[in-house]
Amino acid sequence: MNNPVWLSKTIHHLPKLLFFLCLPLIFWLALGLSPKPLLFNTANASYAVTDKDGHLLRLSLTSDEKYRLWTPLPELPPALLEATLHYEDRWFYWHPGINPIALIRAAGFSLINGQRKMGASTLTMQVARQRWRLKTDTLIGKIKQMTYAVWLERHFSKAEILTAYLNLAPYGANIEGVGAASWLYFHRPPSELSLAQARALALIPQNPKTRAPVTTAGTENLRQVWRRVYGSRSDQNRGSEQLWFHQRAELPQLALHFTERLHQLYPERHSLRSTLDSALQKQGEQVLANYLRQQQTWGINNAAFMVLDVRNMAVRAYAGSANYFDANIHGYVNGLKALRSPGSTLKPFIFGLAIDQGLITPDTRLKDTPLSFGDYQPVNFERNYYGSLSASDALIRSRNIPAISLMARLQKPDFWQFLQRAKIPLAKPAAHYGLSLAIGSAEISMEQLLGLYALMPNEGRLQPLRWLEQGEKQTENQSLLSPAAAYLLKEILSENPRPKHSYGGRNFSDSPKVAWKTGTSNGLKDAWAVGIM
Repeated sequence: MNNPVWLSKTIHHLPKLLFFLCLPLIFWLALGLSPKPLLFNTANASYAVTDKDGHLLRLSLTSDEKYRLWTPLPELPPALLEATLHYEDRWFYWHPGINPIALIRAAGFSLINGQRKMGASTLTMQVARQRWRLKTDTLIGKIKQMTYAVWLERHFSKAEILTAYLNLAPYGANIEGVGAASWLYFHRPPSELSLAQARALALIPQNPKTRAPVTTAGTENLRQVWRRVYGSRSDQNRGSEQLWFHQRAELPQLALHFTERLHQLYPERHSLRSTLDSALQKQGEQVLANYLRQQQTWGINNAAFMVLDVRNMAVRAYAGSANYFDANIHGYVNGLKALRSPGSTLKPFIFGLAIDQGLITPDTRLKDTPLSFGDYQPVNFERNYYGSLSASDALIRSRNIPAISLMARLQKPDFWQFLQRAKIPLAKPAAHYGLSLAIGSAEISMEQLLGLYALMPNEGRLQPLRWLEQGEKQTENQSLLSPAAAYLLKEILSENPRPKHSYGGRNFSDSPKVAWKTGTSNGLKDAWAVGIM
């Protein structure tokens, strides 16, 4: 007789029951209508630059003083992914951001033991905590964490969430993400981690304070956990003893102007394998230091150098100052990209244009006598004149008058147009510079100047500098000089007498044949030298 009463009560409460049963679905649909959150701020990430052989030059800090290197999932080894999922979240691909079974088990374990011993955070929950810097040691904090986790699952794929976790997880001190941890602890990219190394990194995020190998105690704790988790066999135990960790103090800081330049050129890329040759870089820095020591009495205390492989236009060595950290010389300023007066270093290209336009040959006689062009009355650097001399001698001796006279005779393209075609954007129109352009009244950078000098060995073709070993966009070469003119210029400059000075124990006059040219900037502030082997 009670059945009708029970049925009546059930029907009466059915809407409420259905509402509570549908509440998760309503919540899930509502999250879908919410705006998509930012999963990872790649704009505030570190960047890693290696030399051409893959050796690390620099791993930068973020604006918040973290090592956080964005590393895509395809660049991570399968062993690392497998170890992370096995140790942190075996049901990652099955749960919606929260693992109810793990939560119930952790809650029961805590009630029985009276303290929290077993975690229940999924990888998605850990991403939420790290992404929004949540305090999860309170009930409110934990509810926020779970809400954010479900929100992430609603908007992102499992692959995206796993990528975020591996790029945000704490690995000790100020190290976040497996990419930065791999470079800091093993001095290698994640793709080259061994099985033991990958497994070791997977163990750190669960307790980075005690397991991060930033101290001797942390290193030993990590090895002990490694043996407990993976060392059931004797050969596995030996694997843990082969784990050698580098410290942050050992992190390289090499070719800093070069690494900064690459970051400026490729701000969206976080891992860059450059064209730099570390051995050549070190040799160049030693030559530069020896040179400055010998020139101190002349008040010369700063210099820069750049080495370019003209066969493929790869930048092999690059130093924008004598010492990046020397504030007395403003060493952090990159002299190789600074726009400066090039002095006479542009003269060869006036002669090259004149050859192409049929105005001269190397043996053509040119006048080196006082000359005036209206109000402009140029003089030679030494304030003397040779009278008549060949075009070759005029270029080798870097005489101003013959160069200016030739520039005045150029047809189209004139010298200003030539520089524009060479992608050297002069700040002023041609009329502003006039004929003084021949002797350095415009400003140019060393990077741009080396691109011009590469015309000579490359048959007059302009090619862009190459900074990366892979992944750089190829552009079409542009012919600015004929192959004949480029060849003749190189031959003329090869006859330029070599200095008799010795720097670093090496006498340049005994070196192999080099085509070279010097220049002195307006105001005698800079001295330039460019050589081609």
